[in-house]
Amino acid sequence: MDSTTNPVAPAEGKSPAQQGRAYLEQAQEMMAQPAVRRALPAIILVVVAVFGLVVYMMLAQPKRLSLYTDLPEADKARAVEVLTGGGIDAIIDQSTGALRVTEADYHKARMMLATEGLPAGTPDGISTLNDMPMGASRSVEAARLRRMHELDLARSITEFSNVTSARVHLALPEQTAFIRDTKPPRASVFVQVAPGRALDDGQVSAIVSLVSTSVPGMTRANVSVVDQTGRLLSRESNDPLSALSTQQLGHRKQMETHYRQRIEALLSPIVGAGNVAAEVTVDMDFTRSEITAEQYMPNGSVIRSEQKMTQQNNTQQARGIPGAVSNTPPQETQLVENGPTSFAGGQIENNTENSTRNYEVSRRVETKQPSSAQIVRIHAAVLLRTPAGTMAEDGSLVPGALPESVMKDAEALVRSAIGFQGRRGDTVTLSAQPFIDTFSEVSMPWYKEAWVMDTARYGAQIAVLAIVVLGLVKPIVDRLLFSPAAPASPLGMGAPIGGAPGGLGDVIEVGPGETLAEVRARLDGFEPVGNPWSHVSYEEKLALIRDLTHSDGDRIATAFKSMIEEDSSQLK
Repeated sequence: MDSTTNPVAPAEGKSPAQQGRAYLEQAQEMMAQPAVRRALPAIILVVVAVFGLVVYMMLAQPKRLSLYTDLPEADKARAVEVLTGGGIDAIIDQSTGALRVTEADYHKARMMLATEGLPAGTPDGISTLNDMPMGASRSVEAARLRRMHELDLARSITEFSNVTSARVHLALPEQTAFIRDTKPPRASVFVQVAPGRALDDGQVSAIVSLVSTSVPGMTRANVSVVDQTGRLLSRESNDPLSALSTQQLGHRKQMETHYRQRIEALLSPIVGAGNVAAEVTVDMDFTRSEITAEQYMPNGSVIRSEQKMTQQNNTQQARGIPGAVSNTPPQETQLVENGPTSFAGGQIENNTENSTRNYEVSRRVETKQPSSAQIVRIHAAVLLRTPAGTMAEDGSLVPGALPESVMKDAEALVRSAIGFQGRRGDTVTLSAQPFIDTFSEVSMPWYKEAWVMDTARYGAQIAVLAIVVLGLVKPIVDRLLFSPAAPASPLGMGAPIGGAPGGLGDVIEVGPGETLAEVRARLDGFEPVGNPWSHVSYEEKLALIRDLTHSDGDRIATAFKSMIEEDSSQLK
């Protein structure tokens, strides 16, 4: 039998209803083909399986929430990479372009992106100029320029390693011709600091300098920097002692961290990583003093200067006749060399001698300035983790303990790490206790647990599939396989097999080598036993013999001949 059908070409001039009726008849003829009828159950099963798979995928798709809707493309690509690497199913919504994750991973995804400093995108300031309309007024142009300046400054500030995002607000007064009415420009900077990090004074000063030097006429005092906690970072104190105290506290914390790291580095190889906890307190003296000492040494002296003065006066005694003549000196011609002098009598001498000697006494001047950061005392507390306990015979837990030798070695290492000095008053406290690994969590109602929602969703999926299979697939398959129109009787009697004239009979499968009588017996509702022709009527037997006589007469003659021979042999 030819299982193919010729397509019905729609005739010209037919109405759409007639064309549709023609296509419907063509489809019915195709469905009436035996090959199509045999393949129809498989086709229906495949279609239903695909439909059930689609429904299952739709129901199994978890609920998704939007993380960010206006992320720049660079940040969006980086966010997808970070979330995918962290094991979170992240997708990009095709209609809105939003980054979406499952409801269970929503908060985890936000924390993961915050750890990586996302979103970190800052719009470029030049985009405000590109979008400026033609014929804009001067006020609009000035506002756009100020906005561009703010965006560029914010983009520069976000380049700092500890800053995830920033916003800059500039207050630029209008220019005036009167100097007395001129107001200085001001700026406010809001920075989003990365979690677990902080901006030190140097970085804050750099931000202030960056903003103040970018705007003409702006001073550092007119720039304010605020973080996300509302703390003013750019507060400049006029008290130098306040700034010095901050530096001293930072130096103290640095020393304590240094000692703690040394202790953990020494004890971790002995007790294992994560099994040691150490805290160090350092008392430091930041008093600044200057000592000047001057010392005289009397035994060590040298002559610095010496002055000596001698004075001597010689006088003669007066002689002769009083009068002017007698007191006049003689003439030169009357003087005789080496002759007797005109003086007589004794001489009067007057001597005066003065002597001054200056000595320099040795001395030493010494100026001492002790260090401004002196360690006064160190207190170290170290906690070691004891091994897991053992179960006693009575069922109680016996806590473990570290060996005494390990405790002594650990204490000696701690003393060496901090430079222990007993005269200074240093102390070391070493203890071994079990660590608590688990903490009690806040219990929530059972119906809010995640497994309850998952179980309900899976149960709904199974129920939908059961309804589709049992309510739709099974009836269709049963109707196609077991309830089609009954074929005509092979006996040529015009009546259907089973004795239901003109009606629909039951359809059964015919096995290999099964006779017509056996098929008829099964149609009657019982299994054939003994003679399979006992359930065939006499008229049907005659009709079958007539058909065989016309179709295969030779076989009938041979069969009768063998029967006659058997009868004749039995009579003999």
